[in-house]
Amino acid sequence: MRVTDSSTIVKFFSQEPGWRTLREYLDEPITIGLSLMELGNALWKKVNRGEFEIAGAMEVLTEFYRIGKFLEQEKYLKTAFEIAVDHKITIFDSMFIAAALVEGCALVTSDVRQASVSMDLGISTIMC
Repeated sequence: MRVTDSSTIVKFFSQEPGWRTLREYLDEPITIGLSLMELGNALWKKVNRGEFEIAGAMEVLTEFYRIGKFLEQEKYLKTAFEIAVDHKITIFDSMFIAAALVEGCALVTSDVRQASVSMDLGISTIMC
């Protein structure tokens, strides 16, 4: 099992540079509900900048919700908060690290800082 974070999900669904290499991590992504909100926010920005149509953004969100497996993120909150404080990263980023840590699985990320903290904690980390 691998937990896929928002940076990778946004990169893939927004078709940012290198997105094609991420397909294997997003066939049936395992993540937390926060990723849906972060993807929605990234798409909202793209719609407002004229880079995405509203209908296309809604289609992406709907597809991601359909294919994703969303873990119960509440159970990671205490661990995530401790990681955020200890490593001076956002609670948003630390939630994905905590999920991987608690579940004993790898973290898939496109965020360099998040990958560094994950590796410091001994988590198998796939940097995309």
